Amino acid sequence: MDLADVGAAIRIAFIYFTILYLTGLGGLFSERSGIVNIGLEGLMVIGTVTGAAGAEIFAGAAPEGLGWGVGGVVLGLLFGALCGALFAGVHALATITFRVDHIVSGVVINLAAIGLARFLSFVIFEQATQSDPGGPHLPRLDIPLLSDIPEVGRAFTSLSPVVLFAAFLVFPVWFVLYRTRWGLRLRSAGENPEATRSLGVGVSALRWQGVLLSGALAGLSGAFLSVEVVGNWREGQTLGLGFIALAALILSNWNPRRLIFATFLFGFALAIPLRFRHAPIIEEIPPQLISAIPYIVTIIAIAGFVGRVRPPAAAGRAYEGAGGT
Repeated sequence: MDLADVGAAIRIAFIYFTILYLTGLGGLFSERSGIVNIGLEGLMVIGTVTGAAGAEIFAGAAPEGLGWGVGGVVLGLLFGALCGALFAGVHALATITFRVDHIVSGVVINLAAIGLARFLSFVIFEQATQSDPGGPHLPRLDIPLLSDIPEVGRAFTSLSPVVLFAAFLVFPVWFVLYRTRWGLRLRSAGENPEATRSLGVGVSALRWQGVLLSGALAGLSGAFLSVEVVGNWREGQTLGLGFIALAALILSNWNPRRLIFATFLFGFALAIPLRFRHAPIIEEIPPQLISAIPYIVTIIAIAGFVGRVRPPAAAGRAYEGAGGT
């Protein structure tokens, strides 16, 4: 194991960080509004297939000067986000309008997404389990100065612009949640919906907005996975990342800044089996255990910190009052 391997592992961790952070932010908006969303995995699944479909459908929509396919990739990512939001609307309808148990609705979302993704794949790609490989991707970027560091600097080269977008997204998200009227109202809907309603604020509308944002971000994350990381859609490619993002969200105590560190921790844990599998110190460990490292880290992290976190007080509770203006 040398510094080059560490740099390569960090680069892989950046990719997983992007997937987990975007998905985790989606869960944050939903649960801060009071709607528990364990359907993040299913929303990601929908984003993977619709993002790949959008990139293929809009492949010829590149603005002049950007190069072939780039416009299609951008539109594919946005299409995945849009479809994720639309699918999240099912969860919002069930939990907010019909007051279905949030966990039950989330489980249904995860199960339904698998079948819907296969159906959409057959309709769009004429294949049930994958699309054609080798799609275009966004131009890769190098981080100035950091990319010049010997050995480790490779972690900061050839990065997708979406990675940088996710990293800097924490600033507007934190500002919106903690420094704007809308963010205060969204958080109050998840803490004390009765008090929020007494001020003439529509709790149901806020919760709908939180859940739809959740779907958009999880859908964007799934689209990034299929379009930018893998290069095509494959059945089952999310591999439980939505659940790991949910664990990172809990570990962060529903805070967008702490979520950065939690998702990078899990991202690096996911990179270990991919990069260090043949390192001398790891070759002595059974390969099954190496593959389980990300999930072991998740369990240990949650077990160690679960007693120290406090979810939004009203998360998971049906709100009986009517929405205000």
